[in-house]
Amino acid sequence: MRLDNKELYDLLHEKKVTHFHHANTLSTSITFIENDGLLSREDVVDNKLFQTPQASDEEDVKFDVFGDVFIDTVDLHGFFPRQNLYGPVLFKLNLDFLLKEDLHVWVTKNNPMFWGEHLTMDDKYFQSVDELRKRWDEFDTQRKMFTIKKPKAPILFEYLEKILIDNPETIINEGGINLYTELQHALFSATEEKPALRRLIEVRECGYCYCTKNYLNDISVSELARLFLPKKTLIL
Repeated sequence: MRLDNKELYDLLHEKKVTHFHHANTLSTSITFIENDGLLSREDVVDNKLFQTPQASDEEDVKFDVFGDVFIDTVDLHGFFPRQNLYGPVLFKLNLDFLLKEDLHVWVTKNNPMFWGEHLTMDDKYFQSVDELRKRWDEFDTQRKMFTIKKPKAPILFEYLEKILIDNPETIINEGGINLYTELQHALFSATEEKPALRRLIEVRECGYCYCTKNYLNDISVSELARLFLPKKTLIL
């Protein structure tokens, strides 16, 4: 169910939400940068662009959300004391598009990867801003996923304030591939002719967080490559 953008904007301010966030892998993020906006996974496929696979792709197609752009009301890397599971590049956006753009915003009651075929649209999505307001505290923050329904174009970079990147402090493979160096070089290359975007890139400074320990000890080399390496070096 599409929610009223102005009412949603007012509710988010009421709830002290100041920004939206979208995290992704380096390679998919570079595709966004090259195309000047966030893209749905379906739009990346339709335009024959590059993105890294996600475990949820099959379910997203099944439940008709493959064409949607997902954004969070919190930076999950920090909200939880660990890395963002979707990737080490985070796009931080202000809320103003809700007042200026005619984008269709829906809000889930759970991550679609946990949906079942028996669920109704009422089970999957909030049906109004009023319902979202009344039930805000009943649903964990990460379950309330804000989705831009089928934009069919790159979106939201006009509202981009920061591009935050992780430094995993991890080296992989016998060749000694430094993940942070590879990520940084690839992003700087992608923004060589986009100085306004390059100026937004910042290295995340973590406080009480287990991200570097998790990157080092709990994530496989192949998964680290998927998250941190540009497409030309993804096959190790």
